[in-house]
Amino acid sequence: MSGCGKGWRSFLFGFLGVIVGALIAYHTLRRTPDALNWPVVSIARKVDPSVVIVLNKQRENRQLRTKGIGSGVILNRQGYIVTNYHVVASANELFVVLSNGKRYHAHVVGEDPASDLAVLKVKAGNLQPIAFSSSGTVEPGELVVAIGNALGLSHTVTTGVISAKDRVMYRDGWEYHLIQTDAAINPGNSGGALVNAQGQLIGINASKIAQTGVEGIGFAIPSNTVKAISTQLIKYGHVRRPWLGAALESAGSNSVGLLVVGVAPGSPAAKAGIKNGDFLVSINGVRVHQMQDIIPVIQKAGVGRIVQVGILRGNQPLTVSVKLGELPLTHARGVKRYP
Repeated sequence: MSGCGKGWRSFLFGFLGVIVGALIAYHTLRRTPDALNWPVVSIARKVDPSVVIVLNKQRENRQLRTKGIGSGVILNRQGYIVTNYHVVASANELFVVLSNGKRYHAHVVGEDPASDLAVLKVKAGNLQPIAFSSSGTVEPGELVVAIGNALGLSHTVTTGVISAKDRVMYRDGWEYHLIQTDAAINPGNSGGALVNAQGQLIGINASKIAQTGVEGIGFAIPSNTVKAISTQLIKYGHVRRPWLGAALESAGSNSVGLLVVGVAPGSPAAKAGIKNGDFLVSINGVRVHQMQDIIPVIQKAGVGRIVQVGILRGNQPLTVSVKLGELPLTHARGVKRYP
């Protein structure tokens, strides 16, 4: 009997050990990222329904083929979606695939090659718009999450930090301020969301530096720019940019100003009497020596506003009032460059 009792005790202790071990393993495996203080899972769950796949279809040999796959972000419940211009460029037809797998035909509401942004619209219900945050509040080192369709792999989530919040770049005569991040951005991520720890949009993923020896340098269009551009695209179908109408060249950092080498006929500059050979010295009291000096002043003033332009004609200083016009669309697309 004693042997039997010992056998039962051994069995009982062994059974209890298995139960305790199973409970420990169960609770260990059940630990979620939230329990580990990792917020990315909840961020992804919140943002994912607001990120879509954008399919660029083009005709080839009389057949419609997918020529590009990108991402987009839902702006509102009316069906407006923002993406990169390069995602939709040259498309014959566009389709948007929601996170639930439903596919919709989309049409372009407006596009702006200069900022690499475009707005699409779909007829769909139960859309979940993304929440915006001001990109002006981001700080280097801040946690960010990028969500998009990297290499066609839908709803890929990558993490990183803000590497820099105000990388200034110039393209087609305009000044752009971009967010730099080390979150992985790959082809297909373009147009996707870069969000903060609260799941709020701080940028639209746009590009990366892809060359040997370079890692973790990606760029996003700041949410403040996205909001301003998309608002105009929805309202006007294009972006209204201020226009002076004078072609300018830098004469060196020690020169008195920018040399006027061309004046567009009928432009604001022409109407104000600015001529070839004049030196543009200042705008609204701001001294200018290079294009980077004049661009922010004009952009800040806006279409229809009057600016005071200081010029030097020979040895004679003059001040003329110029009512800024709206940059013609052909100029905005890079056909000509008259700031």
